[in-house]
Amino acid sequence: MDHLERLRAPATALIIAASLNAMIGLLALLGGLVRLSGLSGSEQLPTDEAERIGYVSSTVITYCISLLSLLLAPLIIYGAVQMMHGKKYKMARVAAIVAINPFTSCCFLVSIPMGLWAMILLGKPEIKAVFASDASHRNSLPPQPPQSW
Repeated sequence: MDHLERLRAPATALIIAASLNAMIGLLALLGGLVRLSGLSGSEQLPTDEAERIGYVSSTVITYCISLLSLLLAPLIIYGAVQMMHGKKYKMARVAAIVAINPFTSCCFLVSIPMGLWAMILLGKPEIKAVFASDASHRNSLPPQPPQSW
């Protein structure tokens, strides 16, 4: 199996995990907007002070993680696409690291294993060589035209 082919499966998995994060984050934020607007009508705040503090803090944390998921999903997708093509090694690693972090993901039970899979694969010397060979191709001079021109 070609080394570039080995990158396709974890890159595809990262794209799926990031897409799930974006969708769940967007749904959570839209649900929060509906709740704040009062359209749901069935929401009552707890009367006990400790319960109210817990309710408000958990709501704020939930919306912050949802917003982070929505904002970081394109970064993960971009890094995964670069990984799939064997380009931009650092960007591929950043995408895998962000996917592993549970505080940047609504769907961390899916994204953590995918990010770990990508990190393990990106750490292998033969995979690093795929990215290095791509960088050496970019740094080479363009071909010279024939002398007959």
